Amino acid sequence: MGKKLSIAFIWHFHQPSYQENSNGDFLMPWVRLHATKDYLDMLSRLEDFKKIKLNFDISPVLLDSIEKYSNGIKDIHLKLLLCDIKDLDKDDKLFILENFFDVNYSNMLQTRPYYAQLNEKRINNAKKPAITECFSDQEYADIMANFTLCWIDKRHRYRYDGLDYLLDKQKDFTLEDRQKIYEIQMQIINDIIPSYKKYQDEGRIEISINPYYHAILPLLINIRESTYPYEESLPKSIIGGVKDAKEQISRALDRFESIFKKRPRGMWLSEQCVSKKTMNLLSYFNIDWTVLDEGILSDSIGREFARDFEGNLEDPFALCVNYALKKDKNKTNIIFADSFFANLIGFGYGSYEGEIAANDLYEKIKTIQNKLQNSPLDNHLLTIAMDGENCWESYQNDGEEFLSTLYRLIEEDDTLETTLVSDFIDKSNPQELSKITSGSWINRNFELWVGEPTKNVAWNYLNRTKEDFEKFSKELLPKAKTNIQKARANQIIHQAREEILIAQGSDWFWWYGEPNESGSDIIFDYLFRERLRNVYRLFSSPIPDYLNIPLISMIGKPLRQASGYICPTIDGIEKGVLDEWENSGYIFLPDSPTFSKWKSIKGIYYGCNSENLYFKFDVNHQTVSKSNHFIKNQIHIYLRSPLQTTLSPVRTASRTNNIYPTIKNTFSFEVTFAFNKKDLLPPLLNVAIPGGLWKMVLTKHEEYAYKDVIEIKISYKDLGLEPGTPVEFCVVSATGGIINEVYPQDVLLTLNSNI
Repeated sequence: MGKKLSIAFIWHFHQPSYQENSNGDFLMPWVRLHATKDYLDMLSRLEDFKKIKLNFDISPVLLDSIEKYSNGIKDIHLKLLLCDIKDLDKDDKLFILENFFDVNYSNMLQTRPYYAQLNEKRINNAKKPAITECFSDQEYADIMANFTLCWIDKRHRYRYDGLDYLLDKQKDFTLEDRQKIYEIQMQIINDIIPSYKKYQDEGRIEISINPYYHAILPLLINIRESTYPYEESLPKSIIGGVKDAKEQISRALDRFESIFKKRPRGMWLSEQCVSKKTMNLLSYFNIDWTVLDEGILSDSIGREFARDFEGNLEDPFALCVNYALKKDKNKTNIIFADSFFANLIGFGYGSYEGEIAANDLYEKIKTIQNKLQNSPLDNHLLTIAMDGENCWESYQNDGEEFLSTLYRLIEEDDTLETTLVSDFIDKSNPQELSKITSGSWINRNFELWVGEPTKNVAWNYLNRTKEDFEKFSKELLPKAKTNIQKARANQIIHQAREEILIAQGSDWFWWYGEPNESGSDIIFDYLFRERLRNVYRLFSSPIPDYLNIPLISMIGKPLRQASGYICPTIDGIEKGVLDEWENSGYIFLPDSPTFSKWKSIKGIYYGCNSENLYFKFDVNHQTVSKSNHFIKNQIHIYLRSPLQTTLSPVRTASRTNNIYPTIKNTFSFEVTFAFNKKDLLPPLLNVAIPGGLWKMVLTKHEEYAYKDVIEIKISYKDLGLEPGTPVEFCVVSATGGIINEVYPQDVLLTLNSNI
């Protein structure tokens, strides 16, 4: 029969707090929409597979939001859905057109033909000043109804009375129809927590928890746990950070117990961010296990996991056992997730037919099992831990065929078993791990949350507010004389502390600055600053002016501005930090978890003198070396001069409907080039001509080189400009003419020789 392999599926659910305050409406609808599309659906498949066991990780802040919806709190989208169409004003209608098509094009929008027609109508009329007048009242009702129905999983079709009729209906939705859609949504939402408790009590699932508001604990404990590309503006430490980290854990455990009537045994650290001190905290709270990314294990044991050309591990043993930090008598087990499997499910399989993808994953699981047959241990665990809600939009039928086929293949295979994590660690002695390196599931570092200019400003704002909170608290308590006053003072302090804990959530820092872009960054920015402003309101203290200024305006700003003339030798050789580019401006580009496979450059230097413009690009050799194709790595530098009246638009295409403000501009010049792991194609200069077109022109003074880095000199003479003319610019990274990233995102940068 062979040695049995245990598989732990851990599906992670998290959404931040989308409220301005504890009693306000949600500003974004994602908890409600994922609740009706994913949370109950992912659990209900167990009805079809009696031998399958699953692990779910749910953040406490998400549980709170689910309960708030059950208690009648609504979101902005929902209020519009339920209103009489005659009451909509122009702003409401514009909001509907801009926000009620936020669905996957192929797998959601295209499944509802009339809804797709309304989207085409919206696109065709997008440039009309009076676009809201192009749609009838009934069409606005149909847009909102179809959008909401797209976010209800089809598995619920016959579970809830009336849903079958509504899913089949395409148009002419009445107010009563829309109210019925909401009633069904609330039935689904009300079923979520009781269903999870039922399956937990039956031993079919295990539920783990996150730090309460999904805070990055290693950064609270020591924000300088690692070194970062840009540290000058970082606070030395987070005031009371260790105490807050403990509270994020203890309150999460208490909240879980209040809902599910038992203490959770596992804790998924937010974004799988870990440090030694964080592990000590988990042990202190008697948490039995946590899950981390395989990259952390690689760094901790000093060995990379080799894979063949299909991604299969050459030796899976080290990744398929549980560990504990024995040196420190740490009681918390660590299991490490196979990131290859998570990436396949999250980013790879969505474009395949579900059954084909499931069979492929099953074969890869069997390959690992076969390689473990000669292991000296009896028990091995393959851990597949990942986001359990966002990836399914890329699958047909919300992943129905993929998950059902995968679970069936495993259930029918007597040599495989799905297991609860706690069941596995109870029967398996942990391997000793001599150390744990600090990092996260992304690039093994914390740079998606800290070490970038805008993110660092946010940490400073949080720290300053915490400092004021401590001062206000100390001033308020002595003033309280009566029991009523003391109770009120303690209530204010408790509420203000809650606002601080919410502002420590990972999501705010994730969306700030480079490289992530949500399409709703302005709302995330507002919510973060609003939570900090609430602290001052609670203490009846003036709100600092800086909290009223959006941080989002800082997106795309360089780490440093050009400070003087440069005149570098164009040879493509990296000479070190203090070289001919010392006075240049610099934009650092951290790796993006979503588009890392496209990122071809890591940084951009820019500068000028009275004769020339200069650009230097740090090449991401790890990515570029994977392909010899020039089409993979294209760079477009768009420039414009205030003296030029003929301007043309950016020619690259966007992957999404989210358009960065900088590329909405028109430009005078386009310098474009492509490269691979060793060669650079000659840069081409194009000049704007009437009609929004471009014309290629020959250059006489251009220089370029590529060895370690790419360096380019562009002469004012070739641009037809007077020496020293100020020039604005942005840089676009593309693959096959499709935009990967834009630098900067919101405002153009200026090259000015009169520094």
